[in-house]
Amino acid sequence: MFVIVNGQTHPLPEPQTLAALLSQLSPAAPFAVARNAEVIPRGTYEECHIEPGDRIDIVHPAAGG
Repeated sequence: MFVIVNGQTHPLPEPQTLAALLSQLSPAAPFAVARNAEVIPRGTYEECHIEPGDRIDIVHPAAGG
């Protein structure tokens, strides 16, 4: 199974949840996650199943002015 994370293709074992993917990637906190352009609430990562070809975006807040 392959998914796209921040524009790069990643092979993953099946089945996979968003929580398991984030555990593997270990992004620096704080961050937000979108699956196929839909923001996923933090409390639902364990129930969010990833399908082949899904686009996962992990974003970090940035200060600006």
